[in-house]
Amino acid sequence: MELQVALDRMTLDRAAELAGLVAPHADWIEVGTSLIKRYGTAAVAAVVDAAGGVPVLADTKTADDAATELGMCFDAGAKAVTVLGMTTDATVRACAAIAADHGAELLVDLLAVSPSRRTDLLALLGPAPHVLWAPHLGMDAQDGTAKVAAALGPWARGLRLAVAGGLGAGDVAALAPAWPGLRVIAGAAITRASDPLAAVVGMKAAMLVKGTR
Repeated sequence: MELQVALDRMTLDRAAELAGLVAPHADWIEVGTSLIKRYGTAAVAAVVDAAGGVPVLADTKTADDAATELGMCFDAGAKAVTVLGMTTDATVRACAAIAADHGAELLVDLLAVSPSRRTDLLALLGPAPHVLWAPHLGMDAQDGTAKVAAALGPWARGLRLAVAGGLGAGDVAALAPAWPGLRVIAGAAITRASDPLAAVVGMKAAMLVKGTR
């Protein structure tokens, strides 16, 4: 499993501080959508600088104008971006092509995407090696009962996957046996913990459950 630490809903100074703190234990660091909206791609550049070589994803949630949005993020040093799966085929296709041209990754955010739309997206992009498929339980839908793990299933076997949505160490430990290749995106469980360093170390430890796949 991989751990992507999401930095969101905080000041840029705090994001840079946390990026440096968690970098030794993270596989990826994410510049969250709210940080990009508040500070622009300066937020991406600042986190890239603080991350010390750990690759950075810019969570743009791109829905249109792929060339402009992705270009700005790659110029700022991002190694991955996100596209909303609910947008047009043209934008999804453009994002995949631009990311490939930059030697970068693309996460297709499956927030609110129906199973039929998901099937169409899988057919649209095919087995692109730089694309990750990301079931996502949005913040407004996190009521303590819904779990993003429920979105995983037979459709996901053999794909590169990331999951996001209120995940803690217990959720990660439960996912690890069946989904050892999963990239887990965790935000508040780490960044809002009283001791973020202990939280990120604990999250990584939860990933060490032996996989069964």
